[in-house]
Amino acid sequence: MAGKDTNIGAKRARETREALGIDPDAPLTCILTTVESGFDLPVVIADLPEHIAGACCRVDDRAVLWVNGTQPAVRRRFTLAHELGHVRCGHDHGLPVETFKTLGGRPTDQREVQANAFAAQLLMPADGIRDAVTREPSLEDVITIAARFGVSTIAALYRLNTLKLVGDERYRRIETEIADGTADDAWDHIAPPPLEDGMAAIGEQDLPRLSPQLTGSNLEAIVCRTAPLPAIAAAAGCDATTLADGAAAIGI
Repeated sequence: MAGKDTNIGAKRARETREALGIDPDAPLTCILTTVESGFDLPVVIADLPEHIAGACCRVDDRAVLWVNGTQPAVRRRFTLAHELGHVRCGHDHGLPVETFKTLGGRPTDQREVQANAFAAQLLMPADGIRDAVTREPSLEDVITIAARFGVSTIAALYRLNTLKLVGDERYRRIETEIADGTADDAWDHIAPPPLEDGMAAIGEQDLPRLSPQLTGSNLEAIVCRTAPLPAIAAAAGCDATTLADGAAAIGI
């Protein structure tokens, strides 16, 4: 049975789809467009340290969402959906940077539980997943669902498990097949059509990629290293050490 925080996150995701007029059961066409155009939230996709998946950084009442652009598109989509979840769930200042353990494990921080549930429902709406399942899913079925909704095989398997659409024995078997690389070989063999969206179109050669609303900002200068931190700090009216510490916290 889903807990309170899981229900809160899922509800906020349903409200988000409704607010944007998105089919409540269909795959999300583009999470990047949803964030940047639907909610006018700036996004930074950058070459972050390997252990960092992303972050939701707030300055006063404004949020900037960060994503590790060196990760596969399926991971980046979930990370960005998770960071949007922090905003839509009303989480305040002091959020830690996201690690892949936060996104893929079993977090105990209620804010992370809510954001994970938000991302799962936003990208893989429950009724849409149920409609795609006509039997207990095989590895091939999980791959097909993952490709359709633009997520990783393991994310699709977790979602099927949460919705009680896969039994424990089958779940453990597929989880092992994902861990040992069998799923990767199966994905290559099935060759499902990829979800073509804004996130998938961004390669490592395009990093850092910042939303248009950040053009000319101090943040752009920091990320793109077009000015030294002391000069940026002076222009922003803040302490250079504090600025440097903040930049270091998210790996830039």
